[in-house]
Amino acid sequence: MFEKIKDFLYDISDIFVSLLIIGMIFFAVSWKISDTLSVDVNAPISTTEAVATTEGSLIVVTPIETTDAVESTDEEPEPSTEPTTEQATQPTTQTANLENFTVNEGELGFTIGTNLEAKGFVSNKNEFVKRLIEMGYDSKLRAGTFKLSKSDDLDTIIRILSGQKR
Repeated sequence: MFEKIKDFLYDISDIFVSLLIIGMIFFAVSWKISDTLSVDVNAPISTTEAVATTEGSLIVVTPIETTDAVESTDEEPEPSTEPTTEQATQPTTQTANLENFTVNEGELGFTIGTNLEAKGFVSNKNEFVKRLIEMGYDSKLRAGTFKLSKSDDLDTIIRILSGQKR
């Protein structure tokens, strides 16, 4: 009779210790993941935006500076030069200014954004991560070496890093 009680207590203590170990592992893993994936989505976004206008069959993208305060100037904006037919038929991305960018195996979007910001491909890593999530490409990034231009927009960079063609 005492042997059965003793066996029962040993079994219960084994189960309790196992559950305690599983709980500690769960806590440690979730703490590390939440620390690794933390992104400040409320951080200020880049101060440059782009305005796209259509001129005939050509789309012209003009960067503009944004500020918190509204500034009034009496200056007239400079007239834009009309592109010639030869300029309109050329591809928008030039291969001469492409640079290599390497994504290592297992790198997360935030780390990739940090590296892109450090090399000058994006102006704000948080903006990159936010757009990455908006587009649904946060789980589609690939490891490898990619050809990027510092003039590429976020969407183009994200598509290239997910393995799509220019």
